[in-house]
Amino acid sequence: MTRDLGFVVSWPCRIRVLDVASLVVVLALAGLSTGCASRVVETRTASATDPTLDAVTAKQQMVDAVDDATGLLGGEWTARTGPDAPERCTLPDGERGAHWRYLTGSTIEGRPEEDGTAMANHWRSQGMSVTVRDTSTGPVVFGGGSRKIASISFYAVSGNSTVQAVSLCFPGDADRMAEDDVDEVD
Repeated sequence: MTRDLGFVVSWPCRIRVLDVASLVVVLALAGLSTGCASRVVETRTASATDPTLDAVTAKQQMVDAVDDATGLLGGEWTARTGPDAPERCTLPDGERGAHWRYLTGSTIEGRPEEDGTAMANHWRSQGMSVTVRDTSTGPVVFGGGSRKIASISFYAVSGNSTVQAVSLCFPGDADRMAEDDVDEVD
């Protein structure tokens, strides 16, 4: 009598070793993908429980956050992008909204490692979630989870540092806002 080694159980059901191995692989991959998903950095929009945020308030909160960061770092900072160009975003209820982006830069010869650490500590003291990444040119610090802005970042590169912030998403049509700005200039 020969045994069929391809089967673990013969009665009442027949489960093959290959089926069991496949199930183990699928469960392992599901566990790994869940672990990766939990590391996503959260950005924030105005939520249904927040009072309605308007474009002016969202922009001012973003500018204040950038001014706070550049004030901590010192030196001369120049706007590179924004803060006056609205971009599209999605509100928590799925409706289209708008947000602002503001990028400033400086040519100061700083101390990238020390500046990155100081900025990370400063944003943590404000209650933000902070992620620091080391690069070949200096640290990059990301802040989020604030009730005033969606996100803020600092690229600590001696001679070419930048601070960029994105406002909370607010009700509005970014395309229409941009058209209105063009009409005002004409």
